[in-house]
Amino acid sequence: TLSFKSLSLTSFFVLSSCSFNIGLNDQNIALHLNPRFDVWGDKDTIVLNSVENSKWKDEVQPGGFCFFRGESFKIIIKFKCKGFSITLPNGSRITVPNCIYANKYSYFRFDGDVSISSVEIR
Repeated sequence: TLSFKSLSLTSFFVLSSCSFNIGLNDQNIALHLNPRFDVWGDKDTIVLNSVENSKWKDEVQPGGFCFFRGESFKIIIKFKCKGFSITLPNGSRITVPNCIYANKYSYFRFDGDVSISSVEIR
């Protein structure tokens, strides 16, 4: 189990979509962050979600898409017991509740058309 206050990812987009998941396991994901260029009917959209007991919750699409194909980007995810504060590449912030209410997470997964160049955990 990993306890963190801040997770910083530097990445490079390749094609259409990627996802970053933080949780207890693949059936209990506290944070699902999914920037989408043009996939599943969404164009230039950030999708946030969570999974509890293998059931997806309602998607949230906060707007403010600030990713560019073929360009590197940095995301900072700060964790507090009540939720996650996500700093996007343009400096704007999104706050997401900690739906699973855990204070430590052991499941981290990165999927999709993205290359992770660095991960910094504090």
